[in-house]
Amino acid sequence: MDKTLIETFKQWNITSVLPLSVGAFQLLEVFDVVSEQGVEKEFCLFRYLNRDNGWFVKAVFNLSSHEFSVRVNIGMLEFSLIEFITDKWEYFQQMVASRLASIIDGHYVHREKNVMSIVREKGITKVNWESFLPTQYKSFRRDISPTSAVQIINGSYMILSYYDVITRSGLSLMYNLLRDDFFAEQRVYNFPNLVHDFDSSTIQDVQRAVQSRLIGVLDELEQTVQAEQMTRDEQNM
Repeated sequence: MDKTLIETFKQWNITSVLPLSVGAFQLLEVFDVVSEQGVEKEFCLFRYLNRDNGWFVKAVFNLSSHEFSVRVNIGMLEFSLIEFITDKWEYFQQMVASRLASIIDGHYVHREKNVMSIVREKGITKVNWESFLPTQYKSFRRDISPTSAVQIINGSYMILSYYDVITRSGLSLMYNLLRDDFFAEQRVYNFPNLVHDFDSSTIQDVQRAVQSRLIGVLDELEQTVQAEQMTRDEQNM
């Protein structure tokens, strides 16, 4: 990577531009190149890290497209915030300085205050989820609850997430505003697959599905993760 470009990025005194912490997210100056299969892919400028749940928000420069972006990782999903994607360095600096901290606070810290009215009208926040959702089941920790859903991509909210950070495996339940339906996804070592046990169009149906199928699906997921781990161990012998 061009050393002059790296020095330009390092001249951006990010700790004087952004707050050192937003909720549990701590600001880290991270200047490193991420490579895949020996090919340099992107340069990381800084990162906000939540050590409690492993979530992070990072600013990167793509070495192929020469675009800047901000990416969010909430365990079960990593995605870009489209409003930050640009190939203009000055514009990116301005957007980060003026908007990033408030977005992190509203979307990933105090997210229960920023759930859209259409989600509330669906009845998602009215169910007493705490009466039947375990905070942890085996290796899967509940990172997201329906009363504090996370706005993600493609018009969807992630309303429930059980995640094992060590194996990067878990189960997430989403609500899509455009289709007005619920759907789920599981990940095994970060490889995604749809799960149809929770496909629903009403809050009553998805509540019943979660109550009757959540534990069974997590049990099946754990078995799949263990089988994958055994396969990986055998390949490494």
